[in-house]
Amino acid sequence: MLCTRTRLERLWDGQRLKFAWNKLEVLTLDGRARPVALSWQGRQYRRGLDGRCKEILRVPGPERDFYDAVQVDPGLFNQLLRGWGERLQERFAFDCESWLSGLEVDAQEFSRIYRPISILPPDQYRSLVLQLTEGCAYNRCSFCNLYRDRPYRCKDSAEFSHHIGQVVNYFGAALPWRRGVFLGDANAAGVSTRRLREALEQVRTTFPGGPQHPLEFHRVSCFQDTFTGKLRSLEDWRALRRLGLCQVHLGVESGSSEVLRLLQKPLANQRVVELVERLQQADIEVSLIFLLGAGGKQLAELHLSETCKLLGRMNLSCRDRVYLSDLLVHSGSEYARLSLEAGLTALSRWECRQQARQLRENLGYPAPPKGTPVALYDVRQFVYV
Repeated sequence: MLCTRTRLERLWDGQRLKFAWNKLEVLTLDGRARPVALSWQGRQYRRGLDGRCKEILRVPGPERDFYDAVQVDPGLFNQLLRGWGERLQERFAFDCESWLSGLEVDAQEFSRIYRPISILPPDQYRSLVLQLTEGCAYNRCSFCNLYRDRPYRCKDSAEFSHHIGQVVNYFGAALPWRRGVFLGDANAAGVSTRRLREALEQVRTTFPGGPQHPLEFHRVSCFQDTFTGKLRSLEDWRALRRLGLCQVHLGVESGSSEVLRLLQKPLANQRVVELVERLQQADIEVSLIFLLGAGGKQLAELHLSETCKLLGRMNLSCRDRVYLSDLLVHSGSEYARLSLEAGLTALSRWECRQQARQLRENLGYPAPPKGTPVALYDVRQFVYV
């Protein structure tokens, strides 16, 4: 609907409400009036449900630009929200102060229900996250600091049921924007088969409807590591598939044993091949995640060649995915220390893009939709909105 007396436009698409000022500055709200994205004076912001905000930046590159993200000071972002709230108050029957105070309460409620949602696979950004587990069972990778702030644990049946109820109540009218269910955190598929079956049954009980569910909540996905525990049998995977497990995401990182030692991840290439084959036989889609720039310039050729060899041993289909994510080297991390001791030189963002291009060329997959998609995975910009 167009508000003809001002330069403010309002659009409801059935899932989210957008306000546009002069068609240049936009505020997007979910079904419960939570701001999820806004632009202001040419700058782009995304707000997470936990109340934190990132500014999305365009960074010039030698041949193409890149996108980056930085955390925004809460005070500054609250000023931006107030500016938008005052605009809406001037034009509509809108209480700016109640809205802002309500957002603080809402973010606190989110933090009571969830531990931090550190990352999701790109195709799961719209998923309804249910944290069956918290943290990472391994949590010793030299490059990763996503779960250092929490111990690993798995919720029992009663606690997980209570968690599901809290999540559904929290999203409320905003639930229709979600698509599918993601079981968090880092390695939910690594729990016992019995516990995973129970959890999938709880999801089915909460969201009945099978393949006809309008929000695709019959489709469940999760992470699994590639090296711990006993390899699950094909029969077990098929049973999990019947209960709704449709996709498993594997953080493989590299096909090179030398690079994996630097990342402090066990070499499990043969196990990865067998795991992918069993998942495919069980009609479960697979996504494989590899790190661009792992091993720096000195190990770049080895990293690329061994990764291509590993992928060449798998019969990936158009339903599967390969994700390529830039390695982020955090100051003070074990990876930073090991790289310094080994005299490794980090790849620039442009060199990581060149590595991605070379990997695609070496793999020679047909272009989607016939071939396996090979896509970039930028963790810098992630925020659960």
